Amino acid sequence: MRGVATSTRGEWVEGIGMAKTKAKKETKAPEQTEEKKPVGHDPGERAVQWVQQRQRPLIAGMVGLIVLVGGAWFLRSAQIRREAFAERELATARFAAESGNLQLAATDLSRVSSTYGKTKAGQEAAILLARVRLQQDEDELAVGELRTFLDGGPDNAFVAPAEGLLGSAYEELGRFAEAADAYERAANAWSRYGLLSERYLLDAGRAASLAGDSAKAATAYQRIIDEADEDSPSLVEAQLRLAEVLKGSLPS
Repeated sequence: MRGVATSTRGEWVEGIGMAKTKAKKETKAPEQTEEKKPVGHDPGERAVQWVQQRQRPLIAGMVGLIVLVGGAWFLRSAQIRREAFAERELATARFAAESGNLQLAATDLSRVSSTYGKTKAGQEAAILLARVRLQQDEDELAVGELRTFLDGGPDNAFVAPAEGLLGSAYEELGRFAEAADAYERAANAWSRYGLLSERYLLDAGRAASLAGDSAKAATAYQRIIDEADEDSPSLVEAQLRLAEVLKGSLPS
């Protein structure tokens, strides 16, 4: 019996020892491990990677932008120089015209107009050339050059003067109906400038009357009466001309 008890007591002690050992293993604090950040999650690294991946397109885009800006600057500089050259040439031609040398002025103005046609000075040269042609009684030549100038699409500021001179050239040639149309187009181009528009409408009415078109003449004069200010110098003349047209159109 004592041997059995001893054996049982040994097994009990051994069991307690195993239980303690197991408890120690279970209660042992886990080792602290350093958390590793996923590669590429740092903002700085992402920015560097983004630049590296797109380095070639970025460089190409910057080069393209530089070329574009440089090209625009070059074209603008060339246009400024061209305008300056045209202004100098125009000044020389204007001096010849003011000096009475119309033949030389016509030659110079024709060159400026053809060489620098799209510049402001070139378009002004075309207008002055038409005036010189009319002074030299070269009405047919003036008509051809003015029509070419207008067909080329000049700046708005030069449309009304060109149409007005075209009307004068037609009138000198006795082509009154065409003159009336040109004067009317000039008036429409100057619509924002009342007095100038009214003067062209008076010209249109006169030319239409000479062409025997009393209805068109009356329309031009009536337009002045409807649109002109009360103190406009053109108003009284338009009223008188309209009365003459209406009187002349009445059956005798």
